[in-house]
Amino acid sequence: MFLQNCWYVAAWDTEIGRTPMARTIVGEDVVFYRGEGGAPIALEDRCCHRNMPLSDGRVIGDNLRCGYHGLLYDPAGICIDVPGQPAIPPGAQVKSYPLVERWHWIWIWMGDPALADPDTIPAWDCLDSAEWGRSPGNDSTPLRVACHYELSNDNILDLSHVAYVHENSLGSPGLAQFPIETERRDDGVEMIRWGYDLDPPPLFVKYCGLTGKIDRWQSSTLTAPCHCLVDVGFLPAGSGPDGRDSVAGPRLRVPISTTPETATTSHMFYCQTRNFGIGDDDLTATMRGDFLGVFMEDVTILESQQRIFAARPDAPTVDINVDAPSIAMRAVNRRLIDAETGQV
Repeated sequence: MFLQNCWYVAAWDTEIGRTPMARTIVGEDVVFYRGEGGAPIALEDRCCHRNMPLSDGRVIGDNLRCGYHGLLYDPAGICIDVPGQPAIPPGAQVKSYPLVERWHWIWIWMGDPALADPDTIPAWDCLDSAEWGRSPGNDSTPLRVACHYELSNDNILDLSHVAYVHENSLGSPGLAQFPIETERRDDGVEMIRWGYDLDPPPLFVKYCGLTGKIDRWQSSTLTAPCHCLVDVGFLPAGSGPDGRDSVAGPRLRVPISTTPETATTSHMFYCQTRNFGIGDDDLTATMRGDFLGVFMEDVTILESQQRIFAARPDAPTVDINVDAPSIAMRAVNRRLIDAETGQV
């Protein structure tokens, strides 16, 4: 079961054009296209006549014509033409979805359209700011991951895995030994860890020439149901938390949103933004490739977990200290879903 009255990332802005595109969001098949003026449009991906996918149809002006018998739908999902007859049958329409184009992503509202408030979209201005360099993830298409979206939430909130899964790219020996702090919020969770007097991670030796010992922080702020901003930075050893916003050092802000496709598959959207090498196209391309490798390491972990959960749903598991943020986040999502479905 998924939260409905919320925004999900549906696509990169560059994915949607005048050719219909199909994508499944929270178990619902949706077709996306752009109208003549460029505005994105999303409709239920089926013709109300014989359930032919509208994504196999053709865009005409602002409208979408079914490729089976030619019924024509306007951007509100209302059938406005049935070839061969003047009258439109009562109830000839399909669902339409509110969309907002922001931060180079297309956001979709799956629930009650009357509740769709664009101001509740995460304020991730780093995705569209001249003060941050951008390396869009996976060549501006989502990673399709064969796992439940909350496994991805868990992974992002437990960055202790960096020391083991990403040892040769982002790891610093000893980082996982430092404790985390968890801040619980009504709509989400923030996790933060500081590590001190550590070796710099290999990728930042490569990108920035870091030498000597460093202090580093890892922060993940996750807002229900699946929107996370990872904030990490590297400072000269001895800087500590007081230096986070006052001492110069390389820093990444990484928006990650894992949109549910089904109960066992998800669409992962991410973008690396950085405060160094802004305007350096070669660095942008290098980081895109490097971090695709990092995220594919995560995909391997997540899909392996999902396979075991599917094969052994009753296998006992234990929790450890670093699980506190993910446990709290799952509780937030359960509470919001229960409230939405009338379970409380």
